[in-house]
Amino acid sequence: MIALYIILGIIALFIGLLSVPVVLRVEYAGSVTLRLRWLFFTLLRVPAPEDKKPRKKKKKKEKPEKEKEEKKEKKPKEDKGPNVLQRFYKYQGIPGFIELLQRAVEVLRKFRHGMWRCFKIRELRLHMVIVGGEPHELVEKYGKVCAGVYPALGWLSAHLRSRPGKVRATIAPDFTGLAEKEIACTAEISVIPRTLLAAVIMLGIRLGIKVVLNFFKGAKAPKEETKGKLHEVTI
Repeated sequence: MIALYIILGIIALFIGLLSVPVVLRVEYAGSVTLRLRWLFFTLLRVPAPEDKKPRKKKKKKEKPEKEKEEKKEKKPKEDKGPNVLQRFYKYQGIPGFIELLQRAVEVLRKFRHGMWRCFKIRELRLHMVIVGGEPHELVEKYGKVCAGVYPALGWLSAHLRSRPGKVRATIAPDFTGLAEKEIACTAEISVIPRTLLAAVIMLGIRLGIKVVLNFFKGAKAPKEETKGKLHEVTI
């Protein structure tokens, strides 16, 4: 019983760790800063912090000449007949590949819808000031920018989970000619590894059932051909 409790405790610990979200924060205000963190650890940071201690270069060990000569002398490959891909093409032809591709696209389409729900927008702020040109040209620029930005934010809000009021955008034209062009953006997105791992596992299972199994079935010779071969041998 003690061993069972230990195993259950380890499983619960792994599930708990995989339930902690991984957070990606990107900021832009003239330059890009990126930080990827999980729990108290920073997995990635751009720009990377400078190392105070210089790294020592390791000397490469030269391999002896005997090992080099052994690698050069390779045995000739034996002909094992047509491989699985060639057999599938022989028995199913191009229509078989097209059918497999359609099955894979169908599975990936379902995975895409489920995968987007794994991500959550914690914060998304965009601030833009549009300047330059005559007033009518500035209005035209402002319309084009709004036509590109707001539908994109709407798509993100519809496909990704987000906190209410955390997706905001401010786009303003400057008609005075005193302001400078300004773009600032802050985005923070999180994903729970457990949900993403479950989605990837389901993708692998669906691809294995609908694509891989059908591929190996299609690579087998039809029953009529195998019977003909056995008949030739017995005569």
